[in-house]
Amino acid sequence: MQKHLACQTQYSRTGNINMQNRKPYRTAAQKALARQTARKCEDGAWRSTAPVSYHSK
Repeated sequence: MQKHLACQTQYSRTGNINMQNRKPYRTAAQKALARQTARKCEDGAWRSTAPVSYHSK
């Protein structure tokens, strides 16, 4: 079932979409770096401190 996604972005007064409340993402190069620097934690999850990118306004 598809959820209603209308509230994930906001429109400014000028009508431009504000993407600031979207999830951060990683580019292909950032994903490769994250795989290289990932460490396995006590709970079994792999975690990395590689940088992420944020959507522009």
